[in-house]
Order: sequence, then structure tokens, then C-alpha cells
Amino acid sequence: MDIVKESAKVAIVTGASSGMGMEVARRFAKEGYRLALGARSVDNIEKLALSMENRDQVMTSALDLASLPSIEAFAQAAQERFGRVDVLINCAGVALGREPADQGNLEEWRTMVETDYFGPMALVRAILPGMKERGNGHIINIGALAALFPHPGSAAYASAKEGIRMFLKCLREDTLGAGIRVTNIDPGITDTGFALTRFRGNSEAVGKLMEGFTPLTSKDMAECVWFAASAPAHVNIDQMTVTPTDQSSPTRLHKRP
Repeated sequence: MDIVKESAKVAIVTGASSGMGMEVARRFAKEGYRLALGARSVDNIEKLALSMENRDQVMTSALDLASLPSIEAFAQAAQERFGRVDVLINCAGVALGREPADQGNLEEWRTMVETDYFGPMALVRAILPGMKERGNGHIINIGALAALFPHPGSAAYASAKEGIRMFLKCLREDTLGAGIRVTNIDPGITDTGFALTRFRGNSEAVGKLMEGFTPLTSKDMAECVWFAASAPAHVNIDQMTVTPTDQSSPTRLHKRP
């Protein structure tokens, strides 16, 4: 690698195999960032890396946020490859089912808590010491509108997302004065494969959900992430809540004819 490339900033993007993570990776590659892309679907992130002009500056690796060994191995590989991490962007997440709490599947609850809450915390823990040592860095998390509003069928998922919001608030306090920025972005309904997973593959139900209004897109969210990341170093965007114009809460949508 030449000196110019080695001086470029480094971003980690989790969940980069599809949806928001993929678009965030593309947006930051466009801005000249070197990238460490992690996802469970390695084939997809390898294809993404090959499509980028700076593909020689892109690291791809398996990453399962429900597995501590996977998280630690990924964090170590990224820091060894690039020497530092300037921005950590967590886009990975999962919601499984919409059953009420008395019918919830405990293994699915564990998966959601580990992926949406503990996993992001563990990855921050692995990257944070380097950021503090250098006196700069930015941690950005994609949360969920569900974290802000109690609603039926979301006990485990919403709890995990609310938990990571509080972790980031505490992180902001722990890193005050260290030159580290912390941002949480809670999106409303977004047209990705996320809803299909939550609806257990029921594409008809997802189609009905999306009817009658214009949902957010992955590109919309990538622009929000870039807005936060590209702000001057003295500006910290603590919290962003982003919804379609026709959505005010997880359960309130205005459907147009």
C-alpha cells in the first residue's frame, strides 16, 4: 500500500452483507475510507468488496455478533490490517417474530439480545482502547424506532435496542474528554430484508406493511450515517430518530389510497 492510501481513515461496518450495512459501506468507500466489513454472509461482503474501486483497501471477514470469539477475532484482524479504526458503524441486527411475551421463544430472545445488545457492546469494548489512545474516534449504532415506544410483540427486540441506547449514553459519559464521538440512529420502517426475517419469510405480510406509503431506504439511512460521521470533529450527533413522513411510531402509519 502506498503512503496516501495508508493515511486514509478506517471504518468498520457490521452487517455489511445487505441492506443498510451494504449501503453504508458503499457510501464510506465513495468518501475514500478503508473498510473492514463484517457479516455472517461472507460471500456477499466479498462480492461487495470486489465491486468497489478501492477493493484492495477493503477487508472482509466473517462476523457473528452473537459469538464473542467471532467478535474478538474480527476486531483484532481489523486493527492488525489497518493499524487503527476511526469509525465503528454497527448496522447488524435481527428481529425474530412478533409473538406476545407469553409465547416468546427463549432461544430467539437470546439471539436478539446477543446480536442487538451484547454483541455491539463487545465490539465497542474491543475497539475503544485504540480510539482512546489516539484521542479520536466515532462509534455509530443503528438502533430502532422500537426502542422508543412500547408496542406488542416486541418485548425482547425493543428491550435489546433500548439497552444499547443506554449503553451508548453511558459510553458518552465514559469517553467525555477523550475526543470520541458517539451516535445512535433509530430508523422507522425501512425497505430492507429485515422485515422479511421478522415476519418469518411471509412476503405477503411484508408487502401489506409497505403498501400505501413510502418507507425509508437503505440509501436514506446511509446518508444519515454519513451526515453524523462527516460533521466537524467538535460536533457530536448524540441521537437521530428517522422515520418515513407517514410514520409517527412503530404502530402508527398513514396509508394513502
